[in-house]
Amino acid sequence: MNTNAFRGGLALLLALLALLAFSPLQAAKLHDPASPTILLTGSNRGVGLALAQEYAAKGWNVIATCRTPAKAGELQALAAANPKVIVEKLDVTDVRQIGKLAEKYRGVPVDVLFNNAAWLGEPISKQQFGDLDEDMFVEVMKTNVYGPLKLSEAFVDNIAASQQKKIIGMTSGLGSLTLMGRMSRFYYYQMSKAAMNMGMRALRNDLRSRGIIVAIVAPGVVDTDLLTASGFKGERLTPAESAAALHKMVAALTLEDKGIPVNVDGKPIPW
Repeated sequence: MNTNAFRGGLALLLALLALLAFSPLQAAKLHDPASPTILLTGSNRGVGLALAQEYAAKGWNVIATCRTPAKAGELQALAAANPKVIVEKLDVTDVRQIGKLAEKYRGVPVDVLFNNAAWLGEPISKQQFGDLDEDMFVEVMKTNVYGPLKLSEAFVDNIAASQQKKIIGMTSGLGSLTLMGRMSRFYYYQMSKAAMNMGMRALRNDLRSRGIIVAIVAPGVVDTDLLTASGFKGERLTPAESAAALHKMVAALTLEDKGIPVNVDGKPIPW
């Protein structure tokens, strides 16, 4: 036997096996092709978990991502009870993980990419004037700004291949220069949301010709860890209430929308 030919054939076989291990057909088997699909980041708690529950209840295929699935008890329970919910490991600041996930789902249509994952930055004192921490600044910006853009880039063909073709960026009233121009409690978080708004707006301009809708939405004042950290004492929504309203907003989106930040109650958030 020709040794070189044998080695070449073996290498080809191994390459084919590796390709099949991450083929879109394998990933597609985990979904109901008759149902729409959402890829959701930051799904392990708060509004992200509520969104996973909301979309699952509506019969969607849910690719629910989080940094540490082993610690996401409620999300894992949701997936155990619903075969159309898939939990995937993803740190949106890790380009390699984004690439690996995109390769796994290559060719699988994704109707909605919902960029929910965000980091407030802790402790709060490290993003206030007089004690500004560079490492925290970088991580907040990578999580809240670069992550959504890079994930959108990685999955743009999946979005384009779907029926609904929607990319969502989760913003906050804290990113509004008009509403929060006099507030200096969360320098990095406020800056990151303003930057994310601009990034999504630019993305909207680039992808409109492909029929892709890019929208910027805010969950409203929700009873989450972020609200607790802010010291807010007023009325608030439950995560489930916010998720239900967000679902309706996303369902109603069209290419004709203006692409400006909109609160969960339908009111525009001024830049």
